[in-house]
Amino acid sequence: MLAGAGAALLYLLASSRLRARWPARRTVSFLAGVASVLVALDSGINSYDDRLLSIHMVQHLILLLIAPLLLLCGQPLLLALRALPPKRRSGLARAISRLRRLAHPLACISIFSGAVLFTHLPFFYEATLRHPDLHDAEHAIYVLAGLLLWWPVLDVDPARSRRLGGLGRLAYVLAAMPPMALIGAYLNRHVTLVYPAYGPPGRALGISAVTDQQHAGALMWVAGNTIMAAVGLWVALGALVAEERRQQAREAREARSAPAADGAAVS
Repeated sequence: MLAGAGAALLYLLASSRLRARWPARRTVSFLAGVASVLVALDSGINSYDDRLLSIHMVQHLILLLIAPLLLLCGQPLLLALRALPPKRRSGLARAISRLRRLAHPLACISIFSGAVLFTHLPFFYEATLRHPDLHDAEHAIYVLAGLLLWWPVLDVDPARSRRLGGLGRLAYVLAAMPPMALIGAYLNRHVTLVYPAYGPPGRALGISAVTDQQHAGALMWVAGNTIMAAVGLWVALGALVAEERRQQAREAREARSAPAADGAAVS
């Protein structure tokens, strides 16, 4: 709670320094991302995540996909570079440059896929239900993995020299979808409990833990991949439209310069 409030306050202070030069939509997006994290960790969702696997899966989707997407759409790194005094920008710029190796598309997909697959292995998953500190660490891993997932797609690096094109972004997102589909399908089709710890709470609530597990698998498989596919299509279309506009602008400049060049040649 305190960390989220602190992040929101710092963002608001930085955006207030830029005033009208900082788009309000980015501020709204970042604050919505902070709110998403708080909803996932400090609401009824967190109260039931160790009783119902379906609720736990909703929490995972918020922390893995929704909250990181909203946070990065707020462009916090660009805001920090613009709001910081010139003398302090160099340190942040060096830190961003060191992050670029980690933020390579292949590295991002590998880390995201590894985090999703490993944290859903039964031995690890059951351990998080028994040890609160490990459970908190799992939440942090999800947010970080989600930030890395969306980093190449949203161009959050202010000085990125090589960017994925529209089709490249769509292919990147599609390549990141199989781990979630694999886990979701496994949970949805498995006829016995994958995580036995959910058996007693399910009986206490009068709910079939296996049926709840099937719902959880459907959430990760269908809802998770739907979110990723929708974002992939959105950013791909946006990138293609932007490229088309840049091409039209280049052609317009060339058309304006051509008559001047012809006139100079005649004279």
